[in-house]
This record gives sequence, C-alpha cells and structure tokens, in this order.
Amino acid sequence: MKKVLALVLAVMMLATVAFAADEIKNPINPDVDNAPAGVRPGDKIKINALGVYDKDHNYLFIDSGYDSTNKNHKLLKDINSTNYSITSIKYDDGKSLVQSVSFNDDDDQVEVKLKKDFSTTKPKKLNMTFTLKGKKVGKTKPADIKIRIEKSVNYHLDDDVLTIDADNELDMGETVFAKNTIYEVQKYDNNTTYGTLTFTAQGDKDVDVEVRVYDGDKLYLYNENDADDDILKAYADTDADITFLTFTGDPTFNSTATVRFYKEEDSFVYGVKDGKLVNINAKWDDDEGCFVLKTRTLGAYVFSDKKLSVATPSAGSNNPDTGANDVVGIATALAAVALVSAAAVSLKK
Repeated sequence: MKKVLALVLAVMMLATVAFAADEIKNPINPDVDNAPAGVRPGDKIKINALGVYDKDHNYLFIDSGYDSTNKNHKLLKDINSTNYSITSIKYDDGKSLVQSVSFNDDDDQVEVKLKKDFSTTKPKKLNMTFTLKGKKVGKTKPADIKIRIEKSVNYHLDDDVLTIDADNELDMGETVFAKNTIYEVQKYDNNTTYGTLTFTAQGDKDVDVEVRVYDGDKLYLYNENDADDDILKAYADTDADITFLTFTGDPTFNSTATVRFYKEEDSFVYGVKDGKLVNINAKWDDDEGCFVLKTRTLGAYVFSDKKLSVATPSAGSNNPDTGANDVVGIATALAAVALVSAAAVSLKK
C-alpha cells in the first residue's frame, strides 16, 4: 500500500513540475487570465518583449537584448518580421472573433486584431495558440516562442435604453455614451415606432448627429478624440493643426444620418480607411454654417486647418472604416498585460 501511495505521489509531482515548466503566467498578477474586464471587439491584443517571461517570472528580454549572464535563457530577439515568422495558428475557441495576427515592426510586437462586431451583448471565449518561429539572421537563430491567448471577449457590459418621447424625439444633447454599452431604442407607450435621435459627439462640441431611429434598434455610440499617432507622424512636415473624432464601433443606422461638422469654412474634413486619410462627401453649407455629411455609418474623422494628401479611395468607400491605431509605449504595453492579462506565453524548448 505504501509503495502504491508513493508511486501516486511521484506521478503527481512529475505532473506538477511539467505544468509549471510550460505555463508562464502574468508576473504582476498570475490569477487574472480570465478577468471580467476582458477585451473588446476591435481591440488589439499586443504581445511584445515585456510579455515574455520564464516560469519563475524573470524577464527573458533585458531591454531589447539578451541577458548573456543567465545561461538558462535561450537566445531571443526583438519580436518582428525580421527575426520571426508567425506559424501554426490554432483555435480551440473564437476563430470567428479574430481579424488578423500580424507583426507591428515599428513597435517590435505581435498584434492580434479582433473583429468589430457590436451585434451581441454576450461575451465569447478566445482560446488560441501560435508560434513565433525564429529566423536565422547572420550567425544566430532565436528560439521559437509559443504563444497562448485565453481571453473572454466582453462585447458589452450591459444594455441601456434610449426612449423616444411622446413627440417622437430623442434628444440626448451632450450625453457621454459609455464605452462598453449598447443602447437600445425604445418607443414611448403606444406612439409611433420611430423617432429622431440627436446628440453631440463626446469631447467635440462642434459635431452634431441627427438620425431617425426605430424601436428595437441597438446602437454602440461611444466616441472619442484620441489622436492617431501614425497619421500625426505621416503629416508632421505639414505643420497642420490636426484633430480627431472616432466612433469606435462604426454604428450603422437603418436610415441616413445627417452629421454636422461646425468647423471653419476654410478647414478640411477627412475620413479614415485602413489607417489612411480619404476624402468624404462632407460639403460646406452656407445656410447651416457647417460641413454636412450624409451617411448611414459613423466612422473616424480627421479635421485639419490645411489641405492634406489622401489615399486613393477604393470602390464603395463613401463610409470609411475606423482606422485609428492604439499606439502605446513599452511601459503602457506592460500595464495592459498586467491589467487585462492579454496572453499567457510559454517557451518551446
């Protein structure tokens, strides 16, 4: 009996050791892999040098180099397309949630971009793995890195209600729409099933939206004024005063919306598609004293006091997609790893 018990204990210890060697947890808080906050549709899950740790939570990257004093560390290099290729992408859950897996060579990181889908309030699981296969550069070849991402994609935390009043109006004024909330349109008593929704864009008091909405419509109306660093860099030499407005969920209505941009007449209004500026059909209206855009989908807009060069629009691009990138420094990326536990990373020995 004692021999059997000893054998069982030995097997259990071996299993525990194997698990510890393969699982690499978040070093700040190892227990937040499935934190309720999750990630949102349209987000990018970012994996960079600061996201790679060994089983004892030691950095495998020291700055951007290799810790030559630690002989137990395999030779690793900056995570970019020069040093690695992305291979063996596999999904246990959530393949339909992912738009792309690619390198961001400028920031030395891999970005898993999630699709924008604001049609459901129920969270979904994302459970995927892929391998960064080391390329031989010069005389050295970095070790392969196996990445596992296990996250809950929380589409929205809860529903809120927009009620059409007895006069068939829904005037939201300067309402700050929540970042993780779908707003459902609801009629008032037995009045007509549609009404006119009007609101002012958050943080930009110069942009108003007016559109007919219907009972039961579900809308993600959050908007922000965060700058797109890539666009600012692209036009740095123009010395233009550039500002931004982005509807991150690209809300689409069941009727044509009127968007009024109360900017100076000699200013310029652009859209964003695939991270590039494009022309949109926003025309100056003397009677209203503003630029007016007719569209069914709200996207990303850029305002400039100078004319800027734009990308050639593709067919059917009247309503450009949101193209803003969330560019962060290494410290911010580490904070994101700690707060949302974007990835649990393991090394393939």
